[in-house]
Amino acid sequence: MLRMLVTAAAATAALGLAACGDSAEESGENLDSAIEEATQGEENLGDGPFEQAGENIDEATGNAGNDDGADALNDATDGDPGTNP
Repeated sequence: MLRMLVTAAAATAALGLAACGDSAEESGENLDSAIEEATQGEENLGDGPFEQAGENIDEATGNAGNDDGADALNDATDGDPGTNP
């Protein structure tokens, strides 16, 4: 039941990624962090699925600028060839 509730909340939040004032990547990162803390008790600092989806949305909409140096470093070293720092 909890898993279904978290999945439904995550899907709803994913629909709102592109509609927020912040970058979609930043919103996705915040969503990933909230889900990780709720389900695992701690935050995973790697790129989560919603952050990656937000990054793709930002690239598609021309909002791909990344002012967060730590996040850009993680993007550059995450081993995903499709990620642009």
